[in-house]
Amino acid sequence: MKVSKKITLVITVSLAVFFCILFGYFVLRSNLAMRIFIDYAIKQSQQRRVLLLCKTDHHALLNAGREILNQIPKEHLNPRPGGPRMVGDFGVPEEVQIPKVIQDLKPRRCLISYDGYLTLEMEGGMSHFGVWIYPVDYKPPSRNFRYGDRELLPGLWYFDDGYLHNPEYDEKIDELIEEHITNVNK
Repeated sequence: MKVSKKITLVITVSLAVFFCILFGYFVLRSNLAMRIFIDYAIKQSQQRRVLLLCKTDHHALLNAGREILNQIPKEHLNPRPGGPRMVGDFGVPEEVQIPKVIQDLKPRRCLISYDGYLTLEMEGGMSHFGVWIYPVDYKPPSRNFRYGDRELLPGLWYFDDGYLHNPEYDEKIDELIEEHITNVNK
C-alpha cells in the first residue's frame, strides 16, 4: 500500500513538533532555561542602569522632565480639590511632547504622580529602578515624604529596589558609576 506524500508530511511535522515539545520540557525542568533567562535579565537591567547613571546628561534629563511637568494642567494633579488627596499616578497624556533625551532612554513607564512629580521607570518586575523628577520649588505632600534613594541633582532623584534590602547598595552604585566612568575616559 502506497502512503501519500501529504500523510507522510503530516506525520513528519507531528513528530518534529512532539520532539521539540519534549526537548523544551526537559530543558525547562533542568532550570537551564530559567538560569539563562535570569542572567540575561540581570545583564539587560545592569546595562540600563549604566545608561541612566553614566551615559545620560542629568541636567538635560532634569530639564526635559520639568518640561513635561509644565505641560500638565495643574487640575490634573489633584482631581479632587478640597477633598481627599489622590494617591498614585497616571500616564503622561498623549498630547504632551516627550523630549528626545527621555525618548532615548526608552523608559518602561513615564508616569505623573498626583503629588506633582514625574516618574521614569527604566525597569519593572524583578528590578524596579529609574528616576523621579521634581518641579522647581517642589513642596512635599507630607512630613515623611521620601524623595528617592540617591540625589543625582537637586530635583532629580534615582530610585532602585536594591536599596530596600541592602544597606550597602549605595556602594554598589558608586562602583558601577566608577567602573563605567573610568571605561569612558580610557
